[in-house]
Amino acid sequence: MKRLVFIVEGDTEVIFVNKSIIPYLYSLGFENPMYAQTILTNRKQHKKGGVINYQYLKNDINRVFAQENVIITTFIDFFRLPTNFPNFTTDSKLIHEIEEGVLSDFDNNENLIPYIQRHELEALMFSKIDGFEIVIDESDKLETINEIINEFPNPEDINSNPENAPSKRLDRIYKYDKVADSEMIFDMLDVQSIMDKCPRFKNWLQTIIDKLSE
Repeated sequence: MKRLVFIVEGDTEVIFVNKSIIPYLYSLGFENPMYAQTILTNRKQHKKGGVINYQYLKNDINRVFAQENVIITTFIDFFRLPTNFPNFTTDSKLIHEIEEGVLSDFDNNENLIPYIQRHELEALMFSKIDGFEIVIDESDKLETINEIINEFPNPEDINSNPENAPSKRLDRIYKYDKVADSEMIFDMLDVQSIMDKCPRFKNWLQTIIDKLSE
């Protein structure tokens, strides 16, 4: 039985994977060992988190593959993605070409599932208003959130320019705490609800499910 390892951008992604995605996969009946780890950006200083350079991600993937009997998937944001990624583009509609470039860089290893979130993790939060009602008390601010949800039937489309990225919008609406708030928000969001609204995210999870089912 192969392990499933998520190589992710930071602590927020680790929490989301551990508290939402992995329990969802286990609920489907899978028993494979699964865990998430952040990208190692400085081995000597044991620094982790962020995608400063594609080479750091590549090094981590190679280290995990060296342990054998493993399926690896990435979970990183397209927002501010380093330009040295294979097939790099600033067009969010062509993210699949970057993912294909990463896969090609690993000789199309069948146990690698590259995934880049469009545009960033926070986009998934806009699948429902439920979680925001836990971290925001002011009705006018909740209404602003609700307007964004209604404006974008697919939350993955939220980002007309760098200043309108999902996290930037949250910063403007209220004092958004990336780690603490995201954990509470995602606690109120079931994975199926996110899949129903976010097609790229849904396709990624389905790819993982198909791979685990082999």
